[in-house]
Amino acid sequence: MQPLAIVQAQMFNQNSILSDADFFRANDMSASDIQFFLERKRSALATYTAQDIDGKVKFASEIIWRAATANGINPKVLLVLLQKEQSLIENSVPTQYSFDWATGFGICDDCSPSDPRLQDFKGFVSQVNRAATRKKLYTTNPFDFSFRKGETRLVDGEPILPATAATAALYNYTPHIRGNYSFWKLWQRYFGKQYPDGTIVQVDGKQEIWIIVNGKRRIFSTMGSFLSRYSRAQIVTISEGDLESYPQGSPIRFPQYSLLQSANGAVFLYADDKKYGIPSREIFRKIGFNPAEIIRTPTADLDAIPTAGMLSAPDKNPAGELVQRKNGGIYYLVGGRRHPVLERSVLQTNFAYRKIKPLSDKDLEQTPVSEPVLFADGTLVSQPGSPTVYVISNAEKRPFVSGDVFLSLGYQWSQIAHSNGRTLDHHPLGSPVDLGKEIQDTEATFASREQ
Repeated sequence: MQPLAIVQAQMFNQNSILSDADFFRANDMSASDIQFFLERKRSALATYTAQDIDGKVKFASEIIWRAATANGINPKVLLVLLQKEQSLIENSVPTQYSFDWATGFGICDDCSPSDPRLQDFKGFVSQVNRAATRKKLYTTNPFDFSFRKGETRLVDGEPILPATAATAALYNYTPHIRGNYSFWKLWQRYFGKQYPDGTIVQVDGKQEIWIIVNGKRRIFSTMGSFLSRYSRAQIVTISEGDLESYPQGSPIRFPQYSLLQSANGAVFLYADDKKYGIPSREIFRKIGFNPAEIIRTPTADLDAIPTAGMLSAPDKNPAGELVQRKNGGIYYLVGGRRHPVLERSVLQTNFAYRKIKPLSDKDLEQTPVSEPVLFADGTLVSQPGSPTVYVISNAEKRPFVSGDVFLSLGYQWSQIAHSNGRTLDHHPLGSPVDLGKEIQDTEATFASREQ
């Protein structure tokens, strides 16, 4: 039997538990950030004080921050460890034992806390310092320890091949799959950033641009495929670890509304990951397509795109068109219906590169009116008189729980579109956006318990 069988949306990889970038990012949290985190969790550590190694009495947040930064590791590693070992992050009334053995350093199943050889390890400050120092030693002196990056060892009867130095360090500290699964799960819940569908992301220093869709990351194969849909101003910069926490979906190969031609000469319109057949040259001409824009496309690439139907008439064009009546009202004509554009911010975010053509009231009235155009997924929106910022995801407006969460996820205030409320009111309210991913297990079995 596998020591660990887990079925969940975000899969646990026992060979790559944490990226080195996340493990060694010592400046990821300031002492005040740690204090705020402890207060939000209603942790007993939020008010706990102790004499640090310099003889000064400090809050737990300062002790954690100093130990982490002095050893070049992320304070988040220590916060997760404190919860994994003694539940000190979420327990508001821990026992003295929990403080004395806060990070589980020196403690094992066969050890007695009263063993004289362990007394130097006892105490919150000693536990935090020794855990931070030991995790640094795992990476600076790897040959002094059992687990090393790129070398296979058996754990609970399973071959483990650490893909990162951070993963090797975690196994050296807790040489069991179950304990490291607990660490990973807590990391995801506390710090695994969950980006709403429609978020455009890019790792700092990398050229690749991705979009988060249905819990997966999809790469834009070309700059044209990106710029035909979005602008650079919408990009959110994230860490490599946060990006790699998403499984990779299919690439977005073609610009939106591309004209793709097969080997036999058939031409298709590509829109929203589907292809629409164009039955005749007459329809091609009436819609207003330009033959110079046709892209000769390999059969395999065309076959991979689902067929949505045929463009039997100009008003069936999924690209639609923007029209304006004499009184200034703007509509989006698509699917044989006209959708009112209620405010300029929708034009700026949804149709930045689309032209508006005039249309007489008589011609416009021939098309039945439908629901207004909503903000596109991934758009950040606020409205006058309210401090709340929303991100549109699956047509829902999801409020950020705080400005700290907004900034922690990598968003910028300059990316916010300012709505007059008329369009935003048509978006149903979705769940709040917070940090962390809730991992739901449907099965979790282990060959042996954590030592």
